[in-house]
Amino acid sequence: MKENNAVYQIYDSIFKRIFNLSNLSIINLINGLFDTNHPQGAEVVYLNKESVNHFLERHYADVFVRIEGVTYHLEAQIQKDGNMVLRVFEYGFYHGMETRENPHVIKFPEAIVIYLDDRKKQKAESVLTLDFGSQGTFDYKVKNYYYQEHELKELNQKKLVVLIPFQLIKLKKLINKKKSKENLDSLRNLIYNDILGSVETNLKSGNITEDDGDQLLELIYKLYSYILEHYEELGGSEDMRELLPGAMELPLDKYRKRIDELTQEKEEISKQNQEVQKQMENLAKKDKLTEILLMQNRMDELVRSRTDEELYQELLHEFGLSYD
Repeated sequence: MKENNAVYQIYDSIFKRIFNLSNLSIINLINGLFDTNHPQGAEVVYLNKESVNHFLERHYADVFVRIEGVTYHLEAQIQKDGNMVLRVFEYGFYHGMETRENPHVIKFPEAIVIYLDDRKKQKAESVLTLDFGSQGTFDYKVKNYYYQEHELKELNQKKLVVLIPFQLIKLKKLINKKKSKENLDSLRNLIYNDILGSVETNLKSGNITEDDGDQLLELIYKLYSYILEHYEELGGSEDMRELLPGAMELPLDKYRKRIDELTQEKEEISKQNQEVQKQMENLAKKDKLTEILLMQNRMDELVRSRTDEELYQELLHEFGLSYD
């Protein structure tokens, strides 16, 4: 049970982390999963995932995201759960209650469950029938996406590269096989060609940003390390560690955070410089106006302009100095 919980947590964390990637990557993900056509520049809004029912119980969905006014609900599943469609309905209901604009209308998000494990493909949709008695019934449908059933070529064509870390689930099967040169070669092909190759291909194609690529490689490395540790606990070999080069240890979150801090500091310094520049320009205008008024022997206006802002602005305009 502990192992199952640990497996769930690592995959769940990585899935949620995906939504820290760029809007470009997330729009491609939504378009690929829901067969939509949102433009690359569309705004992506992340909505509150927490809801509280009338029993004061908290519920946490995986992801709610809104693009061009359409709300999408994504859930990732690694464990068997026969009540998944009911959970999705419940999340959608509470989300609709919290976000409704019309008190008489509850709008449900477009929902999908992404099954990450290697279970056999089942129904394309899960159905929950709502029985309203004399008013009839309604079938609430949730789309199912069985990740491991889709070929890598199709994933890349649909620009679903942000899900590529979960290709490593296939690694678990391979490492359970008897160690041999053939199996190690299969592992190398999975990692270098299928996984790292897909990240590189999508980066070159402009489907993800450079920072997306870095973050995906980090997620791949973390998941690989987790699987490897479990493999070694079962008596695995250190030979597996050579499959991922040192280059996988790319900039981590703390470096991105520092870059963000430096960017903010730079912007603040720029604002301060602009303010100083503005002050210097104002002093230069005041000096020039003083010089002109002294030359024209307009002492009274010079003195009054020091305390009369309206007169000061009129004089600046008169001599063509009010050019901001």
